[in-house]
Amino acid sequence: MSQRLRSCWVGVAALAGQATVVLVSPPALAQQGAVDGAADRELTTAGFPLARAFLVDGAPEIDGDVLGEAIWDDIVPATGFLQNTPDEGQPASERTEVRIIYTEDTVYFGIVCYVSDPSTIIVSDSRRDSSLDDTDSFQIIIDTYQDQQNGCVFGTNPAGIEYDGQVTNEGQGSGRSGGFVRRSGSRQQRGSGGGSNVNWDGVWQVVADVTDIGWTVEMAIPFSTLRYPRGDVQTWGLNFQRNIRDRNEQVYWSPLPRQYNINRISLAGECRQSRCPDSAIFSSHRMCSGRRYEGRREATKQEIWGPILSTV
Repeated sequence: MSQRLRSCWVGVAALAGQATVVLVSPPALAQQGAVDGAADRELTTAGFPLARAFLVDGAPEIDGDVLGEAIWDDIVPATGFLQNTPDEGQPASERTEVRIIYTEDTVYFGIVCYVSDPSTIIVSDSRRDSSLDDTDSFQIIIDTYQDQQNGCVFGTNPAGIEYDGQVTNEGQGSGRSGGFVRRSGSRQQRGSGGGSNVNWDGVWQVVADVTDIGWTVEMAIPFSTLRYPRGDVQTWGLNFQRNIRDRNEQVYWSPLPRQYNINRISLAGECRQSRCPDSAIFSSHRMCSGRRYEGRREATKQEIWGPILSTV
């Protein structure tokens, strides 16, 4: 495991080139999050949230029905999300639960986004890789090498769109824009040394379902989509972001100061699982593979976006 670049829950922003220190300790934020369960969740020794992935014998049916499928029933969820905006550090206004399981070849996320009044759910766009800023949405970032700089993002909204991308150098630390540059309605990576690439297409599947309790999501990400180090026990950097658009609210599982977005991988929590298949481990140290499921898209994109710059 690499040396963590952080020493408190929301983190000390005294990284290279940073002049501002965010003085929020793990106990303080744990007390603030007690209403939504943040105080009771498992933490790492550094005080960051810890999730565990559970090995299962069979794969879930990817239909978006998390609460109605028995395979998810006994899985302890990651929860206790805290606001980034509008009320930084306060418990989320709506409960979010994330369950993680895996088989010999795929990791699965079962996500439940509770909504007190489902009629307030907002979906602004159903096109693939559309922006998730102006819609109810959910995103995952995975840092398999725990280098705290590079990762893969997978996201969706209640319409079940596929949104994915690669992040290097924490999106260049460019604040809420996250390293994206808009030109003629499209988004491109910022600079050659780092940023975010939404042109990358990973191998994965997602289905969402809107019900009377809110909206739920099932994601299936094959291990062959990801790159990770060898080892019997895998520990990955992990964070979740949820947008509650009706309230202009953005919440995170591993909380972030207001000036950051999900690309701030150095402030992510952790996910532990017993083992990933050796067949998906490559010496190239590239974090993501770019082949699509056959038939899910007209063209296959092989836009592997460069090597990981530092590894554990």
